[in-house]
Amino acid sequence: MQPALATTTGGFDVLGSQWGIAEEKAAEYGQTLDRARWRLVGPMHVAPTMDQARKDVEFGLPAWVDYFQRVAALPLVGDATDTQDMVDAMNATGLAVIGTPDDAARQIERLWEKSQGFGTYLFMTHDWADREATLRSYELFQRFVAPRFQGTLARLEASRDWAAANRGEFIGRAIQAVGKAIQDHVAEKAERTPKAS
Repeated sequence: MQPALATTTGGFDVLGSQWGIAEEKAAEYGQTLDRARWRLVGPMHVAPTMDQARKDVEFGLPAWVDYFQRVAALPLVGDATDTQDMVDAMNATGLAVIGTPDDAARQIERLWEKSQGFGTYLFMTHDWADREATLRSYELFQRFVAPRFQGTLARLEASRDWAAANRGEFIGRAIQAVGKAIQDHVAEKAERTPKAS
């Protein structure tokens, strides 16, 4: 299936029924669909903190909103003219995420629940932030959001929890190993030292 802007009100509202329609049409032509190949698209800008995300998008969000309001006639932020009010409006409607990795993860969960599952979330490209902040946004998503949905985070957390649960045993063995190494060193040194006659 081709990407569709899933985060607009209209796009989000039909996510629950889109898959059924697609399956019905595919069956008419003897085809089957795989949810893992379904891609949803939406705009995001992720930063380590909400304050940083707000600061980052001051670079280009007003011009982006102006374009969509004046050229495409889409009232994305209502009457908001201040960048911070635009951020609040876009976050409140779910159209976009301008925030932290946790905010981004909540958006993916929201889309997952409404659609009942999809394969890939694609960032809608925009120029809300400068190049460095945009690249940092992608990196934060890749490091702190995607693993939550790819199954890799659960394995890392399980490994950490196992190591924490067995910490006492590991520390005990480490102390024993250091003690033995010291004793072996002292014994070896004593063997090499000439004995007085």
